[in-house]
Amino acid sequence: MMLEVRSKATTCRLSLISGLVVILCLSACTSVQPSIANDTEQTSKNSSKIKQSLTTANAAQGKRLYLQCRACHSLEAGGINTVGPNLHGLFGSAAGQAEGFNYSDVLLESGVVWTPKTLDKWLARPSDFLPGNRMIFAGVSDPADRADLILYLLQATGPAD
Repeated sequence: MMLEVRSKATTCRLSLISGLVVILCLSACTSVQPSIANDTEQTSKNSSKIKQSLTTANAAQGKRLYLQCRACHSLEAGGINTVGPNLHGLFGSAAGQAEGFNYSDVLLESGVVWTPKTLDKWLARPSDFLPGNRMIFAGVSDPADRADLILYLLQATGPAD
């Protein structure tokens, strides 16, 4: 028996094997595009507020948020590159400059200099900020969380060399 599920964004067809398969298909077929578009519009509006947000940001909360970044990035001077580059000396440096990391051409040629404002835009949705980059991360949608994380990174990464 075939089951067809339609949503605004997509159609799923599958063999009805179990209730679990149906549930998984329904969740995969839901339309996420409108919310992504709305998130992107909201992110653009909120990005300009980063300077104000940093004055009320919480570095301790930023450190907790960094735990999800830690899987791919290290912060200490001389730290290793893993899936992502070491972030020591990030602020004030040009994108794509961490020694020993293989960056995408898009990032190398971007001309981006990392400031709290550019990092805020990047963290909101890396794929929108610089299409074609290889960072596999959906982003941090909450502007307050981004401010907390940026404040922590400002404190933890040291000055650019």
